[in-house]
Amino acid sequence: MICSLLAGTTAFAADKAIKIRHWKEVETVDVAVLKNSMEGRARQTIRVRFTFRGKDIRHMKPNWYQASLWQPNPNGNGFADVQVMVAKKDLPAFKAITTNAQSPEFMTVYGQVLRDSERSNFIFVRLMGRNATIDDKGDATLTW
Repeated sequence: MICSLLAGTTAFAADKAIKIRHWKEVETVDVAVLKNSMEGRARQTIRVRFTFRGKDIRHMKPNWYQASLWQPNPNGNGFADVQVMVAKKDLPAFKAITTNAQSPEFMTVYGQVLRDSERSNFIFVRLMGRNATIDDKGDATLTW
């Protein structure tokens, strides 16, 4: 279950900012590319580019919500999306992201690609923040 997968990540669910080491290695990936490459990115921290969030938000566990990030397909045919999990404490900040499918502005969020250990077909991005502050060591602190 998602709870069992996320149980080992309690440091990430803390109310304070999240520290990411080796920030230079964090790759930027558009939703359209990520949708087709999530399998090979398991456990990777990534920067996700998208244009809007999905309107549907499902309460999955006491402290976790399932949602989606979207962007138009590069070929101009429809949209691409990826599933995300948002911590309860981050939900207000996540809800502030536009749901307007016509939004031309690209936005970014930071997260880690994970797989639900009980539902092996459910792979998602656990969101960790929208803002990154880089320190003198080259590490980043993520906040919403």
